[in-house]
Amino acid sequence: MDSKYNWNLKEIFENEDALENSIKDLYGLIEKIKTYEGRLSESVSVIYEYFKVLEKALELHERIYAYSMFKYHQDMSSQDAIKLYKRVEKITTDFSEAESFASPEISKIDDSKLEEYLQDERMKEFEKSIRDIMKDKKHILSEEVEKVLAQYGEIFSASENTFDIFTNTEFEFENIYDDNGNELKMNAALYSKYLTDKSENVRRQAFESMYKLYKKHINTITELYLTRVKSRVISSRLRKFNSSLDSATNADDSNEAVYHTLLDAVNKNLYLNHEYLKLKAKLLGKEKLEMYDVYLNTLETENTHIEYEDAKNTVLDALSILGQEYTDKLREAFDNNWLDVYEKDNKMGGAYSMGVHTLHPFVLLNYINSSRDVSTIAHELGHSMHSYYASKNQNIINANYTIMVAEVASTVNELLLANYLINKEQDTNKKAALINEQLDMIRATLIRQSMFAEFERDVHSKIEQNESLTSDTLNEIYYELVKKYFGESTNANEEIKYEWARIPHFYRCFYVYKYATGITSAIVIASKILEGEPGYVERYINMLSQGGAKDSLTLLRMVDVDLEKPETYDKAFKYIENNLNELKSLIN
Repeated sequence: MDSKYNWNLKEIFENEDALENSIKDLYGLIEKIKTYEGRLSESVSVIYEYFKVLEKALELHERIYAYSMFKYHQDMSSQDAIKLYKRVEKITTDFSEAESFASPEISKIDDSKLEEYLQDERMKEFEKSIRDIMKDKKHILSEEVEKVLAQYGEIFSASENTFDIFTNTEFEFENIYDDNGNELKMNAALYSKYLTDKSENVRRQAFESMYKLYKKHINTITELYLTRVKSRVISSRLRKFNSSLDSATNADDSNEAVYHTLLDAVNKNLYLNHEYLKLKAKLLGKEKLEMYDVYLNTLETENTHIEYEDAKNTVLDALSILGQEYTDKLREAFDNNWLDVYEKDNKMGGAYSMGVHTLHPFVLLNYINSSRDVSTIAHELGHSMHSYYASKNQNIINANYTIMVAEVASTVNELLLANYLINKEQDTNKKAALINEQLDMIRATLIRQSMFAEFERDVHSKIEQNESLTSDTLNEIYYELVKKYFGESTNANEEIKYEWARIPHFYRCFYVYKYATGITSAIVIASKILEGEPGYVERYINMLSQGGAKDSLTLLRMVDVDLEKPETYDKAFKYIENNLNELKSLIN
């Protein structure tokens, strides 16, 4: 494979000696961090020096962690990569343990003295960190307990790591066959492609192959997941949060009201999802959709095959509305190994972007030439550009924005791409297919992710109420949600009750709701960009440039998005309704 389609990890470390030297340097900084323990209340100069050392350590750790993770994700069967990744997990624990004293120690300083510290000009770049500690004083435990929790960091993440290894390297799916009897390779990366195949036989086989394996291992996966949930519930109680949801939303600079407002709004508007799926069933000539029909674009005349180079040019054209600097940086990303493009054996499934503050973001793809892959490129580069602007304008502490905001940037890109393709298309049938595809994307992000979020809320709540859960319980909770969210025009196939077991984001508790709030925010933002509101693109770029220097809800209010208000979600569902009505007018 051409090297231009793979990461160049030598950008991070030229060789193993450079890696080892950096690990040695990091441990030197870790030892220096320890010298500040018990001293942070001495003077503003001491606390400033501590943060500057922490800043250097974070930059170095990020490079080391990124390098080990990228090596591992390129080949998850490589024993050398696994060994390095595990070693860096231990380094991460050591780092976390060493700096765990800081928040408890700062929390013990009188607010009046902290306010005095913040008057010093040098402390402006660390003001958000100090104010977060002031806000969370009641959730910070004693230094001894914080150290113990830091030591357990590696253990707390063990269930997620085990799930990743188990499902990515040890799952062997049954291969499937096309309508001509040709054998087709089946794996997690190809599954989404098969679900959009015109052949119902292919879709059904892929669906059954997927869930046959999860059914077989459902009890093991249940234990892994419940272990993760229980660890979050326990840590939330220790930190005196009302619930694990309270803890998670607090970490996002959000709150429980946002979570509940989202789910209330989605449930109120589920009729639009039911109406859309009913239309899909009609177009497919069925009384009811099967679950393996849901992702099929019923208006597409043939399976679209898009070469990567064509996808790249489309993304560049679609996002040019965001300005010359934005477009130039995207071109740099494509031309300079920011992306690891193609699906390979033992490569990490899915897609993500991770920024390396002192370098640039790195994007993992599993490109298989589908139209959805083009959207994935735009999506992940939204994360990348957010990281680029944040790193360019903030130190590493402030550059690290919460996921609450991150999913906005990525989804804005997807919506701009979708609207570009729809407006460019002159053929009525193809335009209808593109609108259908956009509705599918919004449905999958806003509706489906909200269903996941409701599942998480139910499971965590039951654990907090000391209920005993089994695989059958989790299957039933999920199955009832599927029936509610998909409505009577969709047949909730028996296999779908195992779907929860293959969602890796559930191991990052209460992560998925941010996809739903993200697309809600993105619809508002993209609409204003497309309408050409004067100065709005500049306001948007300014918001991205803040990174995490302001809390998430404040950042979104900078671009006229208020996630605590039901009206914001109403705008998103109005957008869906308008697209659905346009689709109906095109196909009638």
